[in-house]
Amino acid sequence: MNTASQNRLNRVHPELARRVTLLIQALANKGYTIEVVQGLRTFAEQDELFKQGRSKPGQIVTRARGGQSNHNYGLAVDLCPFVNGKPQWNDNPGFIRIGVEAARLGLEWGGSWKKFIDKPHVQMPGPTVAQCLGYYNHGGLDKVWAKVPPIV
Repeated sequence: MNTASQNRLNRVHPELARRVTLLIQALANKGYTIEVVQGLRTFAEQDELFKQGRSKPGQIVTRARGGQSNHNYGLAVDLCPFVNGKPQWNDNPGFIRIGVEAARLGLEWGGSWKKFIDKPHVQMPGPTVAQCLGYYNHGGLDKVWAKVPPIV
């Protein structure tokens, strides 16, 4: 795993980091390179990303404003297949491999969502973002992370 991916995993829920590490290792053993391209985002960073495709140039990549994403609570990461050091955003089979491995490890994959398909997104199952916001407002990330149930 590259340094940037490891640094991003160091900032998310420890169990998510552990499982994403297993996911990356499992796919590496099959010859695929997967990197963590997003992890924890501040509310301000989320708001800036929300503007993309709306009031800023670019494609819409999120429907979530600050406080409305599992990224804001360290409960989600975005993963991407890489070839020769370059992200492969159009590698549908690569994202499906990520989704299959995520499910095997008890994680939720945004590629299986019905309303807003988000193939790079992998997250912990657990509290809703509304619940996370409430916990966050009464104790920060430690409070949110304490409310995440164990993955079975």
